Amino acid sequence: MAFQRSFLREESECQFVIALLYFKYVAMKNILVPTDFSDNAFNALSFAIAIANRSGSHITLLYAYQVYRPTGALVSVERYIREDADSDMDQLLDKARAQLMNGATIEGVAIKGKTIESLAKKADHGGFDLIVMGTQGATGLKGVFMGSTTNGVIRSAKTPVLAIPSGCKFMAFRHIALAMDSRELGKDISLQPLIDLVKAYETKLSIYHKTEGEDDQGVDPALAYWLDGVEYAHHFDFSDDNINESIGSFLEDYDVDLLCMIHHKRGFLEGLFHQSVTRKEAFTTDLPLLVLQDL
Repeated sequence: MAFQRSFLREESECQFVIALLYFKYVAMKNILVPTDFSDNAFNALSFAIAIANRSGSHITLLYAYQVYRPTGALVSVERYIREDADSDMDQLLDKARAQLMNGATIEGVAIKGKTIESLAKKADHGGFDLIVMGTQGATGLKGVFMGSTTNGVIRSAKTPVLAIPSGCKFMAFRHIALAMDSRELGKDISLQPLIDLVKAYETKLSIYHKTEGEDDQGVDPALAYWLDGVEYAHHFDFSDDNINESIGSFLEDYDVDLLCMIHHKRGFLEGLFHQSVTRKEAFTTDLPLLVLQDL
């Protein structure tokens, strides 16, 4: 692979202290975790708990349900669905509370409505800093790019999403990679969830960029502004590999354990969401994926 490491950006001790104080103030405080009470959803919750325990965050477990009532059915059908949901929620909350520490808290909410619309609305209007949810229906992160609920939430919500592949067990993050295309960052883009995780886990951060031909503009220089106070390294791939193969090789070669992408309305990540099945099959990494929104 033709990866080149160009430089490591360092900040002064004074800037680092200021950054730490700033981090304590802005660290993600409200995390939304959708659940259907499955093992996959519980696994995603374990990630949310680990993150919340680092900064004393509040977790909201959200169960969205729909009622399909045939003509003439008793209204009480909805009541039974809600009672079952409340019972399952109470059991899940008991398990979760036993794992909380450092002032972290949790609550459960059940609402009636379509899953994707309900999650996006709750996240965007409820003051949440992050959505943590599991993927389903495919190996690794292919589930994110194949019409899944997670895919729908990422494309509908303005809130960042941490997608957890089925079977991916939590381990403290050691190396996070932010994959960037050549698009300019929007004036309202927030990299704060990424910065919070980097500082909370004192992890390495790499900026990955796959060149797109002779006219490639590289990474937006504004990135340095948004990452002020954070140490990171640049990595560029000048090979002819397609983007999926390139990212996959980079993640493996550099032992990355969390991939971060920026979801533009039209661009790099949006393109991955609409690729052919053949291309999606190549995206087999089973790492967690943090998606930031630049809409």
